[in-house]
Parts: sequence; structure tokens; C-alpha cells
Amino acid sequence: MYRLLIVDDLPIIVDGLLELFEQTVHLPLHVMKAYSGEEALEILKNNKIDIVISDIKMPGIEGIELLQKISAQWPSCKVIFLTGYNDFHYARSAITYGGFEYILKVESDEKIIKSVERAIAKIEEEQDQQQMIARAHKKMNQALPSLQKEYMWGLFQGKQTTECQLRQVFHEVGIPLDAEMPVYMLLGRVDAWKEMFTTPDKALLTYAYQNITDEYLSEHVRYFSFVYDLSRIVWLIQPKGDMAATSGSLEWSKAYRYTRDTLECVQGTCKKLLGLSVSFVLGSEQTAWSHVSDRFHSIKYCFVYGHGLTSGVILSDTEMKGNDNQEAGSRQDFFYHTRVQFLMTCLENNHKEQFYKQYAELTAIWNDPLTPYERKTELYHSLSAVFLSYINKNHDIRDYVNTLLDLDPLFQPNDNTSWPDLTQYFYQMASCLFDWNDSSRTQMPAEVIQKVHRYIEENIANDISLNALADYVGLNPSYFSRLYKQITGISLSKYVNDYRNLIAKEMLLNTSMKVNEIAAALGYNSALAFIRFFKKQNEMTPQEYRMVRSGS
Repeated sequence: MYRLLIVDDLPIIVDGLLELFEQTVHLPLHVMKAYSGEEALEILKNNKIDIVISDIKMPGIEGIELLQKISAQWPSCKVIFLTGYNDFHYARSAITYGGFEYILKVESDEKIIKSVERAIAKIEEEQDQQQMIARAHKKMNQALPSLQKEYMWGLFQGKQTTECQLRQVFHEVGIPLDAEMPVYMLLGRVDAWKEMFTTPDKALLTYAYQNITDEYLSEHVRYFSFVYDLSRIVWLIQPKGDMAATSGSLEWSKAYRYTRDTLECVQGTCKKLLGLSVSFVLGSEQTAWSHVSDRFHSIKYCFVYGHGLTSGVILSDTEMKGNDNQEAGSRQDFFYHTRVQFLMTCLENNHKEQFYKQYAELTAIWNDPLTPYERKTELYHSLSAVFLSYINKNHDIRDYVNTLLDLDPLFQPNDNTSWPDLTQYFYQMASCLFDWNDSSRTQMPAEVIQKVHRYIEENIANDISLNALADYVGLNPSYFSRLYKQITGISLSKYVNDYRNLIAKEMLLNTSMKVNEIAAALGYNSALAFIRFFKKQNEMTPQEYRMVRSGS
């Protein structure tokens, strides 16, 4: 039902139109009347009117003034002007003020009804548009958390951005932080799950944990938070108000102290309401947006060592730094493990140069008098496991190596064997394996494979697709793909992926190149694509791999 108001200082006009529309049953109208502009305004104050039919020339408030007041109070109301011939040009100009249509007073009833029908159609069209816009806004609001998390996660994985871009995205996706100010970083963790909990249960409880922390923080700081793992959450925190513009201001100290002092309350509430034990690591220093990736991974690893492994803890990264000596062993364990695994990859892919380089760095501890005996022995057993695993892949390799070297030192070194002797022994073992790899390829068109491998190594940042490589050696792509697999036992794509992964690890281990620079050097169009590739290959991001390697 639509409300129609008829306004004219001539009662005969008003009453005639009122009768007309009361008899027009196909229009869903509730008709009201006013004999002046002032009376019309009184009705408009107390009723939402959809359509007004008004005279232009009236004593007191005239049609144009009435239109302006209607537009201010009910913007969607459609105003149709009644006019005589003398008012024709005046009425036409009134349309520019927002009038819907004008009708000559001498027009037929049918034309007046048609004008109201058009007004109703326009109202319905606008309502449809408004509903569409409302639905779009609703969907946008539903998508915002995902958009916000996706963008922030890109920053945490090393995505480079300018302050201007940051400010624009924050505005567009509604991230309530200042792109010109640094942040404090807080990481939270659910310490353990009961066996009965399903994945949806865990997601719901983690969300509740996030919500509780958000509520505590919201009173005194501004923040943004998101879940980056099923049981782990990160908060980025800034002080409220204009006084926080200076990073060294008192407001920053207050924000840090408030956040730190609140965490124990959060733990108690999570324990009481959710039955969860939760832990926190709070970064003690303000972090610029350009360094949030490094800071995130640095703080995250506080959960992996020492007190970070226990439940219900509240730590700061400075406390963890103070325990560096106690945690050195744990970090070194992982460090040597990753490098030893790196050697296995080199053997499998026949990458001699990378192997010998890593081998020399690893075995340097055998000549270091300050390295504990236990650490040297651990490395011996790790290298033995690598070579035994590779030798036992097939009998041909084992038989070949057995004719050249004694395998007993792989199981137990002689009492008289020195560390330099073992260094030389394992080096000879690697040489034997690489020689076997080379000799096993002589029965096949090795020159094609070697040519392709050299091309891949020299053009890793360029196009190394199947078509490009087949072009390079002058073969049909399909035939070349079958030939390569027949010769090497693996697909070309696997070799390229393995080689990229190998070089990526080498760059991460031995250079200070940023993730986006490594991505470009390996032929990726974006750092994100490289990060996805690396994580799929190694079950950790490049930054995590580097952090583990550096032990920080």
C-alpha cells in the first residue's frame, strides 16, 4: 500500500482527484488530502508519504517550496505537479528541483492515473535497487573478515607495500588501524585440545577465545585480530586517540602495560567459561609495517622453545631472548636436521656443487675444538643415516659403492678413526654416489638431459616450461616429456620443482635476500605464489624455514 497526498487550494480539484483514486481499485493507494501547503506539511510531519500530487501556484507555501521541504524529509517521495497552461514553463523548470512529473489540470483522468502508476513503478524500481545494494553490502560485510585476513596474512608472509597502499586498503576493507603508525604484536595459542573435540568445535572455541581477548582489549587500545591457525591468533595493537601519533609517547607505554596486564584476566576467563588453557607471547617493541613479517615469525617461534612449550604462560619476546643460551641446543637440533635433509635432496637430484658446499659447512664442527663431542657424534649418525638411506635404494648402488669403499664406518667408526678421517670418508662416499649417478646415465642420451639441466640452472628466473625446454633441444614437447621420464625416472616438472626448491633453500640458508627477491630470482610472478610452492614442498613457509635455520 502506497500513501498518496493530494494538495491544492481549490477544494473541487482535491475532492475530484480523491474520488478518482478511490475508484481506481487496481492501484494499492491510501489517499489523503490537504487544501494548502501548510496543511500538507503537517500531514508530512506525521506520515510517510510516497506520492504527492500538488498544485504549483498556491497561497502561502507554493509548490516549489513544498517540494524542497518534502525532499529534505522524505527523499524518496515522488512529487507530481498540477499546472495550468500559464504555468507550463514554470512547472517544467520545477522538475530540476526533483519533481517527478507535471500534469496539466485539463488532462484526462487516464493520464493522471498513468502518471501515478509511473511513480509507483519508479518507487518499486528504487526499492529493488536498494534491496540489491543492501544485499551487496551484506555480502561485502560477510566477506570483509576474509578479505582483511587475506591481506594481513600477505603482509605477514613478506608482501611488500607502501604506506599509501596500506592506508588505502585499510580504508577499503575496514581494518581499524593507522597505516602511518607502528604496532605491538601479540600472539595467542590454545595450549591443548580434548580428544572429544571435533574440528568445528575447535574453530568455535578459538573464535570464543579471540572474542574474549578482543573485549578486554577494546576498552583501552585499538586492535585488529585474526586466527592464523586452528588454535593460534595474532593481534596487532595501537594506542587509541591522537596522542599516539608519536611512537615514543606515553600513550604507547600505557597501551603496552594495559595489554600485558590484561592477559592474565583473559586466561582466567577462558579457563572459567571455555575450559581452555591459553598462552600468550607479547612483542615488547613497536614494529613498523615493513617489518611485521620478520617480527611475526620471530615471536611465533617463542612458542616452540623453553617456557613456550608449557601451558598457561604469558611471555614477552625479551624474556625469550634472555634464555638464548638455554634454548641454543633446541634451535641447533632443528638447524642441523634441515641441513642434513638438504644433503639428501642434493644426492637425489645429483647436485654436486650444492652438496659439497653444505657438507663442508656442516662438517666444519668436526675441526672445532669448542664443539661438544656429543654434537659431533650426532652429526656423524645423521650423515650415516643419509648415506645408508640412499645406498639402500637399490642393490646396484650398494654393490657399486661396496666395491670401492668399506661400508662398516657407516655403522660404527673404528676406535682409531679421527674426525678428519670421517670428513674424508663421507666425502669419498658422496663422490662414489655422484660417480654412480653419472655412469648410470651413460647408457642414455645424457647430452640431452645435461643440456636441459644446464638450461634450467641458467634460466631458472625465465620461461622453463615444457614447450620452452623442448624447443631448446629441438624435440616435440610430448616426445621430450616421455623421453625425459624414461631417462631420469621422474617427470620434468618434478625435477624443476625439486631444483627450484633446492635453490630456494640455499638462498634462504646462505643469503640475506628477501622472500620477494628470492621469488623473482626463481621465476615467480609474486612472492605469494612462491610462498605457496615452498610451503607445499616443505610444510613450512620460507620465512619459517629461515627462522629455524637462524635460530631466532
